[in-house]
Amino acid sequence: MEIEVLERNIGYTFRDKNLLYEALTHTTYTNEHKDSSIGDNQRLEFLGDSVVNVIIARELFGQFPGDKEGALTKKRAEVISEAALARIASHLCLGTYLRLGRGEDMDGGREKPSLLADAYEALVGAILLDSSYDSVSAVVRKHFESALGSLEHISITDYKSTLLEFCQSQYRCMPKITVIDEIGPEHEKEFVVNIQLSGKIVGQGRGKNKKQAAQMACKEALRLLDYPLL
Repeated sequence: MEIEVLERNIGYTFRDKNLLYEALTHTTYTNEHKDSSIGDNQRLEFLGDSVVNVIIARELFGQFPGDKEGALTKKRAEVISEAALARIASHLCLGTYLRLGRGEDMDGGREKPSLLADAYEALVGAILLDSSYDSVSAVVRKHFESALGSLEHISITDYKSTLLEFCQSQYRCMPKITVIDEIGPEHEKEFVVNIQLSGKIVGQGRGKNKKQAAQMACKEALRLLDYPLL
């Protein structure tokens, strides 16, 4: 494993390489290597999750002085979602260096968003233990900037929650979200979702899964209801 290449990608050189190896080690690997002196990355993931939350919360707090708590919370959820963290991990080529069990590796574990996101949080935890808060903060901010762009251009993608809150406050009733169709073969299936408000269809969306389709439908509904999307 060319760990020096990964360190260049990360932008940080570890003093204790074992911390980096631990951050890259999935439970399936340790289950197959009982004699390994390095444990899995779950504890580091626990630590890194909190560290990322604090770093991003502080950045948002400083960059959006006019935002209320609710708006800041939505922005933070957008930035540190599983999809966003997995994107950062992919940007760093973290999947290439993961230590996985044979079954997980054959099952495409190196590209699974959940594993990549967890590994990135573990990496952040490892950097904190190997250095300091200021050091890990600088590294994390650089990762987010290079992989996701400026925090100033965040958009709210949890359209379902936004729609529910908007309808409750403005219309005093909740929208009905319904899957109305499934299109295509099983391996390329697309779902179609309708949004009804007071018996009237106000949005429709499609996606590769029900959640994605519902989000797209809710986004369309918000647009038609003149909600000011970011």
